[in-house]
Amino acid sequence: MLPLFLVLLAMGAWLMAALALLGKGPRETLHQILGGLGALASLGAAIRVLATGKAAGLDFRLWDAPARLEIDPLAAAFMLPLALVSGLGVIYAREYWPLNQNRGHARQVRVFFAVLTASMLLVLTARQGVLFLMGWEAMALAAFFLVQADHEKPEVQRAGWIYLMCTHTGTLVLIAMVGMLFHRMGSLSWLPVAGSSGVLDGAILLAALAGFGFKAGFIPLHFWLPEAHAAAPSHVSAILSAIMLKMGIYGMLRVASLLPQVPSAVGEGVLILGVATAVYGVVCSLAQNDYKRLLAYSSVENLGIIGIGLGLGWLGRAWGSPWVAALGFGGAIFHVWNHALFKSLLFMGAGSLLHATGTRQIDALGGLGARMPRTALLLFPGVLAVSALPPFNGFLSEWFLYRGLFAAIAQGSSWVTALSIPGLALTGGFAAVAFAKFFGMVFLGEPRSAAVDHAHDPGPSMLVPMAVLACLCLGIGLGGVLLLPVLDRVVGVLAPEAAGLLAQGLRFDLGLIAVLLLLFLALAGILQFWMSRGPQRDPALPRPPTWDCGYARPTCRMEYTGSSFSEGWAASWPGVQIVSRRIRALFPKPANLRVKLQDALGDGRILPGMAWLSEQSQRFRHLQQGQLSAYLLYILVALLGTFLWLLARPRLLG
Repeated sequence: MLPLFLVLLAMGAWLMAALALLGKGPRETLHQILGGLGALASLGAAIRVLATGKAAGLDFRLWDAPARLEIDPLAAAFMLPLALVSGLGVIYAREYWPLNQNRGHARQVRVFFAVLTASMLLVLTARQGVLFLMGWEAMALAAFFLVQADHEKPEVQRAGWIYLMCTHTGTLVLIAMVGMLFHRMGSLSWLPVAGSSGVLDGAILLAALAGFGFKAGFIPLHFWLPEAHAAAPSHVSAILSAIMLKMGIYGMLRVASLLPQVPSAVGEGVLILGVATAVYGVVCSLAQNDYKRLLAYSSVENLGIIGIGLGLGWLGRAWGSPWVAALGFGGAIFHVWNHALFKSLLFMGAGSLLHATGTRQIDALGGLGARMPRTALLLFPGVLAVSALPPFNGFLSEWFLYRGLFAAIAQGSSWVTALSIPGLALTGGFAAVAFAKFFGMVFLGEPRSAAVDHAHDPGPSMLVPMAVLACLCLGIGLGGVLLLPVLDRVVGVLAPEAAGLLAQGLRFDLGLIAVLLLLFLALAGILQFWMSRGPQRDPALPRPPTWDCGYARPTCRMEYTGSSFSEGWAASWPGVQIVSRRIRALFPKPANLRVKLQDALGDGRILPGMAWLSEQSQRFRHLQQGQLSAYLLYILVALLGTFLWLLARPRLLG
């Protein structure tokens, strides 16, 4: 019971942290203490359950119906990054969004940040349909008010309403899913069922994939995500990307764990969807000139990578291959953790950039490495981790997935797994290019605008959370072998036959990788020390400009920009618009190049379709009379229709 007590304590602490700011007077210190207590309590609960592998639950009655709260290794696996990122977010917000400078917005952000965290704790522990939907809706509404923090701006209003529309559409599908689960189980309690129900189980899985897919950002349900992440405050973007998107992944895994089996066709479909989402997301991120939108599309990519792990795990179970299932589910959960760390780091770094320069445009920056050296140093591990490069954590979780895909091919699997390998490799390559563009254009070279003139590193309140995340990215990359028993306990919930296989099969491999990486780092350190003892540059000499390319008087206009960096490949990608003026004649007029991405699925198809649907729905406005008698008539017709359905239902279904 101790872990569940800690979770209840965490929920109460976060709700009290929200209430602390609703009164008058400065109460930021109390808010931070309560938020820190909530983060530590939930962190302790998650660590306890992951260390022991034992679940803890509490049964009670909700509106005279049985209900249950429970934390098991699967819930704890998602609670662990939630506790860490939420706690660091409270510290980060003190300087990034100070209460005394922007009291109205800052108060709103802090209140709903706490509500969002508490509601996600409820989502993770609810084992009853209505209780789960209550937590889910509270999470959705809290996120809406966080996205709308700067609600005076038209683009923020647009982002908020698109998000609200999408999340409520997903919730409607989830309500239908809960209804089907009730019909399947005979109760609102979420307990594993035995025996296949054929069509009904398939309908439940499809509803789960659609409803939770809206939250996870799988294509084509991703189009709300770049808008919302770009509009939200940066520490809010961190928790939205690192944690809230993963609630969709958690929901899929939880519902699938209730059913006796997941058909191989569903596993193949999720695998294909994961590859498509990963490739689409990373290519779109490469075309962005707004660095927060770049990070948002990168989140779409990484959720696709997690989707590859889910599909592979379900395929392994359907094929009767515990090893493939262990690698798929283990890689997915591992990437949930890793993405939470490096994407939180990157969004907090983006907040430092926005705090210092006031712009999100990559083409307006440059040379910030000299003005913000601490930010550059702390962001660099995140850039390497998101590019899946050793010795950082993103490399290990993708290595799990490669191992799983090759293991599936060795067992004579379908063509889907074979094609997933080049898709995953293509994703990794494009991610490295996209973040080379991000880091290089922002921190290297010379300043491209006056926005950089007064840039400086933020204070400890913003740097310390980034430093913690950067150290964790490196520590997990080197010590991933220590997490194998923990991953095995989580995999045991999803595939009991695969429990313990990761520690048995990967301990030597990960240990060898860790030794090689440590040797490499030691050699690099020795080389750096040897080079530092050589002749030093005279500090009295002027520092030459970077990227002068042999010009006598180089200017920032001669540098690569984000647009020119992407121009070489962008013309072939659907939705990319290249606006340029060609250089002609001996004395040409000024020329320019601009690359603009229109999301081919979201902006090009879905949003116009929804606008058309909205126009068509205006035909029914006359039904909204504003007269009480008309509304009473509508209620009477609805009751009569329901009564006739109840009378005819036994004959229609019998």
